[in-house]
Amino acid sequence: MGIIFKGQKRGRLFSLTGLRIGLAFFLLLVSAAIIYTTAQNYSSAQSLAIQALESTALALSSSAESALRASGSPISMEMRQILSDRIVAYALIAGKNGQVLFHTNPRLVGSYLPDEELQQKWPARTASGRRITLLTGLPAYQFNYILHRPDGTAELLRLVLHTTPADRIISEARRMWWTVGAVLVLLWTVGVLLERVLTHHLRLKEEAERRKQLALIGQMTAVLAHEIRNALGSMKGYVQWVDEKLEAEDIRKPGLMAVLQGVERIESLVNELLLFSREETFHLERLAIASLLQEAIQAAPPWRGTVELASAPDLRAMADREKLLRVLINGIRNAIQSMGEKGILKIAAHQDGPWVQIHIEDTGAGIPAAEIPLLFTPFHTTKTDGTGLGLAYSKKVLEGMGGKIKLANRERGAGALLTIHMPHTGEK
Repeated sequence: MGIIFKGQKRGRLFSLTGLRIGLAFFLLLVSAAIIYTTAQNYSSAQSLAIQALESTALALSSSAESALRASGSPISMEMRQILSDRIVAYALIAGKNGQVLFHTNPRLVGSYLPDEELQQKWPARTASGRRITLLTGLPAYQFNYILHRPDGTAELLRLVLHTTPADRIISEARRMWWTVGAVLVLLWTVGVLLERVLTHHLRLKEEAERRKQLALIGQMTAVLAHEIRNALGSMKGYVQWVDEKLEAEDIRKPGLMAVLQGVERIESLVNELLLFSREETFHLERLAIASLLQEAIQAAPPWRGTVELASAPDLRAMADREKLLRVLINGIRNAIQSMGEKGILKIAAHQDGPWVQIHIEDTGAGIPAAEIPLLFTPFHTTKTDGTGLGLAYSKKVLEGMGGKIKLANRERGAGALLTIHMPHTGEK
């Protein structure tokens, strides 16, 4: 049965780990795909916005060049109509010396471009554009285009376009990130909830299987205990009768004592099996923890080490007195056995919110790391004379009373720490 429980626990751990890794990988893959696609769409929207500005500017520049070739004058009516498009913030035509020959603001005709603009007014390419900010603080797109007159004279056409339509496209694309963020939050929320549901389902399944195994143990124990007890009773009675008939110095007496000890050992095992496998009923009451701990210490095996007890006298918990006392005695006995003849046993209890926490701390050798996941598995024990049912029984009855139990190595120094949580009574 111990092998079955160990295999089931390892199988559940592997299943949960595989489930979480698979779900996390799926969520990361989907999230990466969504983010990559959104980034590509956003980049495409920015490129399309710039291309739209360039196309508009190039179309207006080509039309202006055609009008200039047809009329020969930059101030013709057709030229003004072309450059009066509402997307145009302003437009100008300048000669090579930087003098403005045409401007949508007539007052600037005849002025000269600043020196820093003269350095860029004759680009290597026929056309070039860049984003700028107007003196009003508004964003704009500046497009330089080289006009060629029929006589071969080259002039600079500068168009400054409003970027509102293009910026609207980029703004709409930027809003996608908010939508994507909401989708990712929803996706991960659903993923976490799904992981919780599946984990809960696996735990319920494992718990149902564990209960099934425990029920099987109970059935087996009920059938075997009667026959074993009858046989042990006859054997024990006959050995005791023979022992009484022998003289005190008879050399056969030590052998009979060994037989009696073996019989008592088997009786103890049968009793523990019956205790663990039976269906428990609980009589919950308000218990004074300090006095219960004192009783558990007194009931523990004699020991030469030091016992330190710290608990508020008015600390109370809801529990079944007999069962909690048995759990405490078992925890203290295990701690003493791990330390040998000497050591320091620290027992403390305090309130932690809705819980009463009980700590049983020893200075023994501690627990091997490989054994920690199997500590509460029935029939698993590291002791040569143990049954592996003490901790399993403690976990069973504590959970039945609404409590919890944990056993781990101490964070500082050698030894182990047993932590028991029981519901607080709510009294101040």
